[in-house]
Amino acid sequence: MKRKLSIALLMAAMSLGATASEQDTRDLIALGALTFADNCRKCHQLDGYGEEALYPSLHDPKLLANKSLLIDTLLHGRSAPRRNGGEEDLMPPLEFLTDREIAAIIAFISNTWGDGVLLVSEEEIKAAR
Repeated sequence: MKRKLSIALLMAAMSLGATASEQDTRDLIALGALTFADNCRKCHQLDGYGEEALYPSLHDPKLLANKSLLIDTLLHGRSAPRRNGGEEDLMPPLEFLTDREIAAIIAFISNTWGDGVLLVSEEEIKAAR
């Protein structure tokens, strides 16, 4: 009887942990939505397609699955070649954002336009700074 009770308590504790983790992910995505709206919406638009094809679309599952590229782009910006030569800055660095805000943007955009939520730890972002 004690064994059955212990197993039941263990299962209940595990399900509570899963719920807390799911809630943490939802909270991170919500923070990402707010942070995106404040810092990314002007260029990428609310639909993620980018303003008048001037800015890249975020509707690319391969891009949204690439942790290191996303972290690097958010921290250090990104540039691309101009049609007539040279480089043009496409995205300014957002290094002023906290590690949590960067993780939140990645969770939000990957959940919204990718194949699923890409969770990046604050430690991974701190290491890339």
